[in-house]
Amino acid sequence: MIKLETSIPGPKSLRILKGLKDKNGGWSVSYPLVFSGKGEGPYCEDIDGNVFLDFASQIASNPLGYNHPELLETLKSYSGRSPIKYAGQDFAVREHLKMIEEITDIAPRGFDSAFLINSGAEAVENAMKICMRKRPGTKFGISMEKGWHGRTLGALSLTNSNYVHKKGYMRLPMVRLPYNENAAERLEKLLRTEASADEIGFVMLEHVQGEGGYNIAPKKMVEDLRRITHQNKIPYIADEVQSGMGRTGKWWAFEHYGISPDVFTSAKALQVAAVVAPHSMFPHEAGAISSTWGGGQVIDMALGISTIEIIKKDKLLAKNARMGKYLLGLIQDMKGVSNQRGLGMMLAFDVASAHMRDNLIAECVARGLLVLGCGSKSVRLIPPYVITEDDADIAISIIEASLKRITAHGFSHHGAICDFIHCGKHHT
Repeated sequence: MIKLETSIPGPKSLRILKGLKDKNGGWSVSYPLVFSGKGEGPYCEDIDGNVFLDFASQIASNPLGYNHPELLETLKSYSGRSPIKYAGQDFAVREHLKMIEEITDIAPRGFDSAFLINSGAEAVENAMKICMRKRPGTKFGISMEKGWHGRTLGALSLTNSNYVHKKGYMRLPMVRLPYNENAAERLEKLLRTEASADEIGFVMLEHVQGEGGYNIAPKKMVEDLRRITHQNKIPYIADEVQSGMGRTGKWWAFEHYGISPDVFTSAKALQVAAVVAPHSMFPHEAGAISSTWGGGQVIDMALGISTIEIIKKDKLLAKNARMGKYLLGLIQDMKGVSNQRGLGMMLAFDVASAHMRDNLIAECVARGLLVLGCGSKSVRLIPPYVITEDDADIAISIIEASLKRITAHGFSHHGAICDFIHCGKHHT
């Protein structure tokens, strides 16, 4: 259960956070706690002894919560050996094959191959590469408005979020489609007036947008885009980095639409990253795609394999669908919010402004609940798959109490918490 022993951040956390802010070259924003490694289920403890209810799941990367007993057993089985990280594309370990077998087993029929890599952005990069390799006439790619695909240069070229992420960086040529039912019409017009199909390297989209606002793709948009891409032999890439691995109540978000892409990406909850496709989509020249660590992160792959096995064994897809509906019902009843939405355990709602959103997040954290922002003024709820209805009730009660406090006349946050969550400032 939630237990708060100090103000947030506590003194031990604050020392480390200040050091990171001074010395971490990639510092932007942080959450005002330092994890201790202690915790159970959806509850985690910081080094000051504060216990939080985590509805952020390490940005969807921690699907089974903290100290899951079966994952601890997996970790224990790798103690006493070194190295635990190999140059996996050149020097093989058995976990490499097992991970590919597991991920292709939960993929649609025909997806019989995967390339393992380190991060979601790298999976996106390699998905683009294998499509372009098969289409030597490629002049540009297509992505969606408000999409988010990562921070490496190719993935960042696809991303349509905040200018600060791109300022000063080169980009690959991209065309944006609106994330609505007009997308197909825009693509057809593009094919009539601006480009031939063989000049388009791919169309990539998230079927539930992540950082862009937890926007759920309209069914007609997806069906029409898939029809046009199939008719014109344009590769259709599904980015499942945040929405995949069962979070929406199906293994992959695109399965809610009755379509199958040509290629899809996975990462985060998988513990490693992967490009998944039929074998024929991958280049046949050795070295055309590669990575030092891809397929060699032994513990990460072992944890990913165990995660898939646990989701299957514990029937967590059905549970995520059920708990998602329960949570959606709770946020639909909340006062002072709007645009409540969700698919499985990817849920969000809007508040009046970015200022209010950031204040709400800070207040929730100060009360022991971890949540995240997304889009321009949205709060997202991404709980671990192991939550109960009681956990959901606690989370919603904290959000409601926090909303009441931050909308009171004369409210403002003060103290060190604002140095890390940036109360009232927008940092999507």
